[in-house]
Amino acid sequence: MRKLFLSFSLIILMPFFLFSQRRYGQIEKSNANSGAILLSLGTEYCFADTKKSPFSQGISGNKEFSLGYKAKYSNNLGYRAQINYTTVTGSDGVSEIRNYDFSSKIWQASIHGEYTVNLGQVFNRSESPNSIYIFLGIGLINTSANLNYNQRIDYNYKTQKNNETDISAVIPYGIGYQYDFNNNFSFGIEYNLRYSFSDYLDGFKPPYPDSKSNDILQGFSFVFGYKLF
Repeated sequence: MRKLFLSFSLIILMPFFLFSQRRYGQIEKSNANSGAILLSLGTEYCFADTKKSPFSQGISGNKEFSLGYKAKYSNNLGYRAQINYTTVTGSDGVSEIRNYDFSSKIWQASIHGEYTVNLGQVFNRSESPNSIYIFLGIGLINTSANLNYNQRIDYNYKTQKNNETDISAVIPYGIGYQYDFNNNFSFGIEYNLRYSFSDYLDGFKPPYPDSKSNDILQGFSFVFGYKLF
């Protein structure tokens, strides 16, 4: 949880640093407004209530796909509206007596505010195809979880039934890199965190102190874009 708080703090504080850079003339405004269609493909991990370490669980089967629209204005601010589809899995491992594992299908609709900095404006004050951006947004997340576990009479857990959906708010935030080609196409890499207001992304809520926080999604994705104007 401390690492999550640290990453959130760094992303939140970065806009103040970038705004101060632009205020003193170290970062210029972009030349024009633009709009683009985005497609992203990647992998996600769900920080849920499983006991097995994230580093020992394979995430190759976890997939993230999104489609969205991104607008950027001449003041370097912009927004993105998108829909995500994600599949995640997790497991306790054979050492845990409850022997819990899950697989979830997750839909998300969200809108993000973005701040973009062209790297050429930072280093030599001229336009460059390289840029970085940070984003913070809000949305809704819909989860359908399938779970398996050994029931225990002495364990006061709560579960969702298989295929029962859970809807909650979500706060997505992160940072990305984008390279713009001359033919209106772009390619980038993005790191994201999605803090949900639900403890049922994995379909399972163990009693306190086993469960102290809501479930969180974290992942990397490749972002492909096509500029419309």
